[in-house]
This record gives sequence, structure tokens and C-alpha cells, in this order.
Amino acid sequence: MIEKLELACRAMSSRYTNILSQYYPAHGSTGFTERNLTNNLVVALESAFGEACISWFEAPICLIDGKHIDAVVFHENITILIEAKRLTSVKQQMGCIERDVERMFSINTIKMLEKKLRSNHSQRRRYSIVLADVWTENDEKTNAYESWPNLLPTYFLETLLFSKQLSFNDLCVEGEWKDNYKILLAVSEIKI
Repeated sequence: MIEKLELACRAMSSRYTNILSQYYPAHGSTGFTERNLTNNLVVALESAFGEACISWFEAPICLIDGKHIDAVVFHENITILIEAKRLTSVKQQMGCIERDVERMFSINTIKMLEKKLRSNHSQRRRYSIVLADVWTENDEKTNAYESWPNLLPTYFLETLLFSKQLSFNDLCVEGEWKDNYKILLAVSEIKI
């Protein structure tokens, strides 16, 4: 699994490098939507796992109030849940991430996501990915980047499998923004 995650991170970094070296996708702000984070990671995971991999965005986990997981990826006997956040206000967003992690580690979430999946559920391995971007334009955000993944909930860290910090300082483009934009990723195994 770690080999596939490394491969996906390299692919995601290459993808972002290609995009950001040709196009700055924000105008008058330092903001790219969470959807781009999720999409680019899922594309990279699909590439790493191959054709047998399937994915879905905003997968429903509750029939009553519209709760969802940003993305879910299935491959053979693996389920990967992904939640993405922009760390605009680190303290506030870390609270949101904690609630997201709680939902991803819920047996009810897993049951809902895998309910109509055609495979043996007892043999599946499940993983939670927290994906975030941060603009290191102040001390709070720089500390979040440097402290990654230690800001995540303890029970997530107890089964931490992989973490990565991506930066784009080496882009051959003008602008201070490239030194500030960072992507954070942490993967934990969900034990149920």
C-alpha cells in the first residue's frame, strides 16, 4: 500500500507542477477549491492502482441529512475514504478535520459506502486520507505545515501509515505564491 501511495503522491505532485507552471487557477486570492485537491488525488490513485480502481465523489454516508465523504476509491479488497480541507483558519479547519475523521472511522459510514459493493466485505482493508492545502503566509499556517501530521486526532495517528508534504518552490514561474502553497496528506488505516 505504501508503494502505491508514494506513486500516487509523485503523480499528484507532477500533475500540480504541470498545471501550476502553466496556469495560476486563482484570481486575486490565494484559494483553490477543495474539489481540485480531491480530484487530483483521485486521478493519481487511479493511475497508481490501475484500471480495476473505481472512484466516486461526494459519496453519500447518510440517507437523512445529505452527509457525504468527499471521495471514495475502491480497488479489489481496498476501500479508501478521502476528506479534503483548505487550511484557511488552522484552528477552525482542524476542528472540521476532526469531525471528518470521526465520520470516516465510523462503522456506519463504512457500511453505507460498501453496502452495494460487490466483494467480500470481511476481507477489505480500509484507509482514511486527510488531504489539505495551506498557504504558509503567516506563522500559524507555517506551523501547521511544519507540524503535519501531528495536528490530526490521536486515534488517526495511532494507525498512521503514511504522510507527505508537497511544496512547489521549484516551479519555474514568477510569483511569491509558489513558495507559500503546500499540500498535506496523511493516510491512516481504519480498523473495524
